[in-house]
Amino acid sequence: MHVLFLAPETGPYNLRFVDALKRAGAEVSGIGHASREKLSAELRRRLDRYVQVKSLLDDAEALAAARGIDGERRIERVETIDEPAIVGAARLREALGVPGLPVRTATLCRDKAAMKEAWRAAGIPCAASAAASSRAEAEAFAEREGYPLVAKPLAGFGTNDTFRCESAADLAKALDRLRPDASRRIILEEFVEGHEGFYDTVMAGGRVAHGFVGHYFPSCLEAIGSRAIRPRIGCTNRVESPGYAELHAAAARVNETLGIADGATHLEWFFGPKGLKVSEIGARPAGERIWDMHAAGNEFDLYGAWADAVLHGRAAGTPTRRFATGSVQIRPERDGRYAGHEGLQEVLRAVGDAIFEMSAPRPGSPTAPLDRGWHENTWFRLRDADYDRLMARLAWIGETVKIRVM
Repeated sequence: MHVLFLAPETGPYNLRFVDALKRAGAEVSGIGHASREKLSAELRRRLDRYVQVKSLLDDAEALAAARGIDGERRIERVETIDEPAIVGAARLREALGVPGLPVRTATLCRDKAAMKEAWRAAGIPCAASAAASSRAEAEAFAEREGYPLVAKPLAGFGTNDTFRCESAADLAKALDRLRPDASRRIILEEFVEGHEGFYDTVMAGGRVAHGFVGHYFPSCLEAIGSRAIRPRIGCTNRVESPGYAELHAAAARVNETLGIADGATHLEWFFGPKGLKVSEIGARPAGERIWDMHAAGNEFDLYGAWADAVLHGRAAGTPTRRFATGSVQIRPERDGRYAGHEGLQEVLRAVGDAIFEMSAPRPGSPTAPLDRGWHENTWFRLRDADYDRLMARLAWIGETVKIRVM
């Protein structure tokens, strides 16, 4: 089978999916923004063809590049793991007559307001929300629903440009940043109090073939607010415990409602005084290389299962659920350059056998800004058969390791 992969060069994570397709026996061609010479050697070896374009978000340019490849070797699948390219990939499928995620579904997964309208119509619990293309529309929502509320781009990614607004003054500041208009719509949402987590799947044949549950400590929006926070992510191995039954059912209904048949999903959810509320879903794998944690904890080829799903509508492998996995990020107190670490050797001596991946930049290395995510600066990834012990270890690391900045 011949697969066209959009934006294969945007990060090392993408390589794992291209590699999985190759291991499954597929031919893989790529379309991206970088020149072929700037692709990593590993990626160049795996791509059978590659075409550089100025903008993958220009449908006409992307289609012209795809038709050029299709004329040489018929394209049978179009895939991407990059959020901004999800809708464009669906339009290419439609134009080329290729099966996969349809335009309607891809659009719903990007348009958070339409997504929630579809969920409400299906009786799926989610926050009150509305799209806004002007300050007046945003202010009308706030008047109707009250504060606190959340304002963010309609088709945003992660927590970039997401604002919690406690008052009209906060909303005014957020709108100054977001600048809503007809071409740059935003979404206003009821602020949902409670614990935040995620639910990742490999979908195959319209059902959840593999599901994984994760937790954020603290919530993503809170975590980006301070350098003093040591954000943790925990991927539990207690996925089948009764406490998650409602989440499993809600996730299955979400995917069914949106029409996601084969591939990956990343669902965000909250649980608090108002019960379970689903927040949003991406028709793509989780970011921050979270799938690496799922694979490490479950000791199976998760990327191969994804390739099996998109190529054949089935998903190979069986997760062992033997380990819980998690990460903790240590942030520098200010931007600058690393002078060293305190407590690092103590951590390595105490829990080094549980660490399966880590980053502790050398002295002289530049620090990274907070908006780059949870996989920057100093971080540790652990696995442990006991989820509670894992989370305690991650919290201890966050308290013990300190960064010196010069």
